[in-house]
Amino acid sequence: MRPTQFVLNAAKKKSGFSVPVELTPLFLAMGVALASGTWFSYKKFFHDDSLRVSRKNPEQSALDKVLNQKAE
Repeated sequence: MRPTQFVLNAAKKKSGFSVPVELTPLFLAMGVALASGTWFSYKKFFHDDSLRVSRKNPEQSALDKVLNQKAE
């Protein structure tokens, strides 16, 4: 009895990098966590008016007051 081509192909080792099926939910959960962390950080930094990370609202910055005190 000779083995068929299908049986021979199934017995061959696969070349390359293969990910175990058990790790797929872990990668999916980590991807969702990374995406949501990025989204909420972006939302916080670019849409929160109480943060002073740029010169958009100079009234909240105390830099001019400090510089004027040292000049006097």
